[in-house]
Amino acid sequence: MTGKGRKITSLTIKQKLEIINLVNQDKISKNEVAKEYNCDISTIHRILRNQKEVELSVTRNNLKRKRLRQSSCNKVENALLQWFDQMRATDAAISNAQILQKAKEFAIKMNCDFEPSSGWLWRWQRRENIQYKKLQGEIADAYHAQAGTFRDSLLKDILKDYEPCNIFNADESGLFYKALPNGTLCKEGGKTQKDHLTLLFLCNADGTFKKVFVIGKPRNSRCFNEKDPPVPYYSQNKAWMTVSLWSMIMKEFDREMGKQKRKILLFVDNASCHKVNGLCLENVKIEFFPSNTTSVLQPLEQGVIHCFKFYFRKILIRKLILSTEKGESIKEFLNSISILNVLTYIKRSWWLVTSETIKNCFRKAGFPFDGNRFDCIEEVCDTIDIPMEIEEFQEYVACDNNVNCFGTLTDDEIVECVLSEDNEVCQSSEECPTIDLGPPSFAEAINALSIVEKFMECNNIEGDDVDLLEEKLFKRRFKNFHQTNFTSFFN
Repeated sequence: MTGKGRKITSLTIKQKLEIINLVNQDKISKNEVAKEYNCDISTIHRILRNQKEVELSVTRNNLKRKRLRQSSCNKVENALLQWFDQMRATDAAISNAQILQKAKEFAIKMNCDFEPSSGWLWRWQRRENIQYKKLQGEIADAYHAQAGTFRDSLLKDILKDYEPCNIFNADESGLFYKALPNGTLCKEGGKTQKDHLTLLFLCNADGTFKKVFVIGKPRNSRCFNEKDPPVPYYSQNKAWMTVSLWSMIMKEFDREMGKQKRKILLFVDNASCHKVNGLCLENVKIEFFPSNTTSVLQPLEQGVIHCFKFYFRKILIRKLILSTEKGESIKEFLNSISILNVLTYIKRSWWLVTSETIKNCFRKAGFPFDGNRFDCIEEVCDTIDIPMEIEEFQEYVACDNNVNCFGTLTDDEIVECVLSEDNEVCQSSEECPTIDLGPPSFAEAINALSIVEKFMECNNIEGDDVDLLEEKLFKRRFKNFHQTNFTSFFN
């Protein structure tokens, strides 16, 4: 009796991603998916088991590949890839001989017993979807169109297939998170402006979607005591946006848009860290603004980021006033601020920026949306409820507008970055203040609300929001209620 051999079907990375989405998002049965892709059900199970590994391959690799082979010199290749991306972002011409030489230099710096060869180079280029292309003259000159020409002739055509909710803008900005105003409030805080973060703001044109990503020097494990940060946080030894971080963030954003079944258009400036060779995104199309026009065309720079910093500075000054009222010095106040505190302030400040402000800034940048434009941004930022003159406060808000958010890393910095990826210890010279261990108890939270409620009663302030918050706390407390002693709920 002759047996019929089982047909083995090799699937590409793209097909594997499609299978993962069909099973996890569209809830199609594994048997149906196996029939559609003409493969065995065990293949589907194996793909789902290795889902994380498959998804990690999306950012860089050629989606037509069928295997995810790992190199024996990953750290050298990671360093080489960062160097390659930096060079290509500046439109530098790179030869195979240069790549081989640079790979050898990184191997020596990392004490790796590795000798790059032409065969290894071919495999590396194939893995990273790097292709040889003949230069066609000064391509960059084509992007030097004036903002008016771009707005009047090109923008409408670019936007024609997208609704406002699917038109996005992303932009970085530096933040001196311990900076205080010049003058009487800041006699001891002269050195605090060295403490900085890079923030990546991302929002859509109707203000219904907005996120902020934070890049700092300290690593998560040391600064957060295993707590999840309130906003996405990444560590980089100069607190800069880099090609690798941009790729990672875009990959996560692309996956999020895929889960929402959205195809979106993302406008960014043409900073070198945004120009990633071979970045594979399925749901996000990136459109670059022409050079030297982002101050006019970038919606986030028309007032959204300024509005965020306005709220952030107000929060910081309020915290300072409360601290000094308790008898603490300015130095003690600054030392008490942890990165985790700052991320909480960032989250609240970004939440306070309204969708109307974002829509107005897109209109101000020339995006042709319906609706009347009015100066709500200026109205928001012209009133403050802290003891400072508005002119002085506005100057304080803009104190970090010119902070560098990205730059070119040296070979040694690339090596340090790659080698420290598995290192739990933060290499930054900045110290993270100790965070209080353990969250407040339910009883402590209720008692705190009672104090707030009494204060509001004494000052004739309506307390509906306090009642709603108390109700939410009790609902959460009794959500998983089981038969138990009454007093246990206040432990």
